[in-house]
Amino acid sequence: MKKKNVWIGILCLAGLIAAIYVDFFPQEEADADVLLRKEAGEGDKALTYYLTAEDILKDYPYQIAVREVKYTEKEAQEYMDQAKEEIDESFCREGEELSRVTLYVNPASSYAKGAVQAEWTFSDYEAIDLDGTILEEGVDLDGTLIVASAMLSCGDYKEEYSFPFQAFPKERTTEEQLLEKIDGYFMEQNQQEGTKTISLPMEMDGISLQWIKEKEYVTVKVLFLELILLILFPLIRIEKEKERKKEKEKMLLAEYPNIVSKLTILVGSGMTMKQAWNKISASYIDKRQKSKSEKNTAYEEMYRTTRELEEGKSERQAYQKFGERIALPSYYRLVRILIQSLQKGQKGMMELLEQESEKAFEERKHIAKKLGEEASTKMIFPLIIMMAIVMAIIIAPSIIDFMA
Repeated sequence: MKKKNVWIGILCLAGLIAAIYVDFFPQEEADADVLLRKEAGEGDKALTYYLTAEDILKDYPYQIAVREVKYTEKEAQEYMDQAKEEIDESFCREGEELSRVTLYVNPASSYAKGAVQAEWTFSDYEAIDLDGTILEEGVDLDGTLIVASAMLSCGDYKEEYSFPFQAFPKERTTEEQLLEKIDGYFMEQNQQEGTKTISLPMEMDGISLQWIKEKEYVTVKVLFLELILLILFPLIRIEKEKERKKEKEKMLLAEYPNIVSKLTILVGSGMTMKQAWNKISASYIDKRQKSKSEKNTAYEEMYRTTRELEEGKSERQAYQKFGERIALPSYYRLVRILIQSLQKGQKGMMELLEQESEKAFEERKHIAKKLGEEASTKMIFPLIIMMAIVMAIIIAPSIIDFMA
């Protein structure tokens, strides 16, 4: 970076020196009292001097127009002769001659390296455009004679250069000619008034025609559609699975603070962790059997853990399996607390559960806030649509009145 800044500084300094040199050491004029004119064809120039005339003028800005050197008559004629030669060589497309021209010609605006300017005109603008394009609709099949005129100017000298050429339509293949005639036939059919049908020509200039309707390829279209569906169905299933998993996680996270709070209360009342766990599971199953509560994933997993404990699995293994099935950070924290209680006993358990309960409720607040923001964002688009409808209802009568 430092090296780059140095180079930028050097370039700026070089530019400043060059500017000072141009301002204070002009090289354009050989003599202060003599103004140099540009060579013919290089263009004019304007110079500004500050004029002082004794007591009459003081540093008066005076602009002098210095015209380019004029061509002599001999020089102008030489350039014009050169321009004519260039016109003869470049006017027609490669491979064509003035006796047979198709598609376009090349009327340039300058010749002889810019020394000669040319203004072109043509005798028949129905057969040729200003840019030299042959207009086929205005050209006869046997050719149309067109006279091209170029007004050549070199300095103060002018000369007109004219010559004729024969323009023909583009040469068409037998196939192109046949298609053009068929196009003309259908154009004529479409222009007929009162006819509701168009008949297909079976012959054109002695050539028999056969018409076969384009296949719709229904099999291919159906196959293509089925392939798309085969690709989309798994993607839709995957997306639905993601949504299902997301909803399950939302339910688990929403219920987590309640589970921790219930465990804290029951353990605080003197129950062991296993007794508290079984109590919560049993209460949930009892309500489910009495149809007092809907199915809840978190309590279903707790009940599954209770069944595993009843079947003889150790508490440590059962709690670990519980955490693996749910696979959420908050539930992993709870499992660590449960396993710690197995290792160290109930001592310090209440404090850990109370801390986790507070943390869980804070997380619930954060999640609720996030969900609220997402819901408000989702409402923006419907609100925009509603606003557009309301604006249309308000503005429409005014527009109708104005048009009336």
